[in-house]
Amino acid sequence: MDSGSHSGSPLSSSRSSDSEPGQPQADGLVAPVPLLIRTPGISSPVKAILVAAHKPSTRKVYRSKWKRFTIWAEHRRLDPFTAPISSILDFLTSLFHQGASSSQSSYNWQQSLTIMWGKSLALITSKLCKTFLKGTFLLRPPVKEVVPPWDLSLVLQALTGPPFEPAATVDLKFLSWKTAFLVAITSAKRVSELQALCVKPPYLVFHPDRVYLRINPSFLPKVSSEANINQSINLPVFFPNFHNKGEYKLHSLDVHRQLRFYIHRTAGHRQSDQLFISFAKSNFGKSVSKVSLSRWISSCILLAYHSSGRPAPQGVRAHSTRAVATSAAFQARVPTG
Repeated sequence: MDSGSHSGSPLSSSRSSDSEPGQPQADGLVAPVPLLIRTPGISSPVKAILVAAHKPSTRKVYRSKWKRFTIWAEHRRLDPFTAPISSILDFLTSLFHQGASSSQSSYNWQQSLTIMWGKSLALITSKLCKTFLKGTFLLRPPVKEVVPPWDLSLVLQALTGPPFEPAATVDLKFLSWKTAFLVAITSAKRVSELQALCVKPPYLVFHPDRVYLRINPSFLPKVSSEANINQSINLPVFFPNFHNKGEYKLHSLDVHRQLRFYIHRTAGHRQSDQLFISFAKSNFGKSVSKVSLSRWISSCILLAYHSSGRPAPQGVRAHSTRAVATSAAFQARVPTG
């Protein structure tokens, strides 16, 4: 079931701020807040700009990490602001024993650097901390999967038949799932970037040989460089001139064709300029959330296995489309840059 949608055009809003209900702002943040903001003489307008150096999602992570550490410290009657390095290492050790990988422990440590007011330099330069992180790496080294988590060729084959075809008449749910999957696998973009795609020109333009997509300029990508903020996506057509049933089946995987069907069939229900909209009755036509979009993609993969009579793989995640797409492109010697 598709859920977690919200209405409104993504183009109508500016870059989102971190103004959550009941959440104090730049000059009143309890935690976490960068050390610079606590520097005497920094005005509130300057503090607001300093806070904006971290995206809302990053600040949300900081708050979560800070809360976790303060709870841990309070249970041990420690002041989280003045806790010694030895106590911080005890905290990181507790995370490690709870199952965090060495990379996750490092990540938590980096968050701690930011949220431990006045402790950043001490932690960065501490030989003890560096040795500790090296120890977590050697005890639990990060191992990446060698075999793709699911079979791309099997999924693509399944997408050429029921319940994903014919695109003109299939259930809108399956049309949405297939469209999201094809855009994800051909673009190798993150779900957050797919959610930021817009349906209207000049952000989506169909050309005879390709479809041009541009991410909503109000969206800040994970790596907020000028190139990433202004990036465009060009997806070429696939078997546009088919001559037999086999080639027509391949053409059914054409993202250009799929997007045309999707936009046409959702046109009368749209309440948002976001490309992907909800098909759930409660949010029909409204913009779809990242959680729901992720669920679409993983559900598409699982249904493809089911319709092929194959057991579904475990732990399928939407994010895996990026790794599978780039691996397939590398094997086919297709440039991804």
